[in-house]
Amino acid sequence: MLQYYSTISGKGNKVAIFLPGTGWSGSMGMPIADALQKEFTTHMIDLPGIGKSTGIEGVVTERDMADWLQGYIEKNHLDKVAIIGHSLGGIIGLAYAFYYPKKVDRLILLDIGYDRVNRFPVKMFGKTGYFLPIISICHKLFGQGLLGKELNDEQVSKPKTEEEIKKVIEKFKFEDSPFIREAIENQRSSNLSGISLLLAAYRSNPPKILKTIQMPCLLLYGNREKSPAAAQRKVKKEVEGINSNQVKVQMLKGDHYAHVQDKRALEYISTFLT
Repeated sequence: MLQYYSTISGKGNKVAIFLPGTGWSGSMGMPIADALQKEFTTHMIDLPGIGKSTGIEGVVTERDMADWLQGYIEKNHLDKVAIIGHSLGGIIGLAYAFYYPKKVDRLILLDIGYDRVNRFPVKMFGKTGYFLPIISICHKLFGQGLLGKELNDEQVSKPKTEEEIKKVIEKFKFEDSPFIREAIENQRSSNLSGISLLLAAYRSNPPKILKTIQMPCLLLYGNREKSPAAAQRKVKKEVEGINSNQVKVQMLKGDHYAHVQDKRALEYISTFLT
């Protein structure tokens, strides 16, 4: 039986669900929940097999992602919801919006949806990204057993040193704050079912799903202002290729974590939902 771990915040009658990126706990969405607290109750859910939520068994598909989220919504007796997803969480949100469109009021995608996952998605999935192409092929052919035996929890998650925390802050260009430090402390490695989820996201086609979206959608993306010009042009071209009347696109200053790096993100999200 699936077990879900979530942090719930806010006093509003409307419901929002926040789904984080790879390696982060659901509480990474707390600044968004705080911005929406008067009108929304926000459920910030750990991803299956990556945070404290139990993983999805077997070779995961987009339908499995959607059904996993539907399980949480049914368990908590929620009606229509607004979904906010970053990176991997955004792919799950897209899958849910595709398979359960009547359950989604509005969808917000944080730097996801405008392009397929890179062939070697190191920024999104960490060092695992170097090996995903070959792992993905073998995983589809030979199933979940290919990934080996599960590690125990002590092996998966260890306390961060001050040096490690500072490296993460520098790597992602975060502001050094108590919230960010706590979020880094709560980072989790993927267990085997979490890796299966990563592989499903790797094989997915977010732009294709985005074209089918039936509800209003806000897509916030980072302009890669500190990246090489080629990377900036690539993102711009991909975003300009979005062809849907349902999707509103808004640029932020930053990269894959622009919704954390650019404070305007909270304003855009609040305006879109309220």
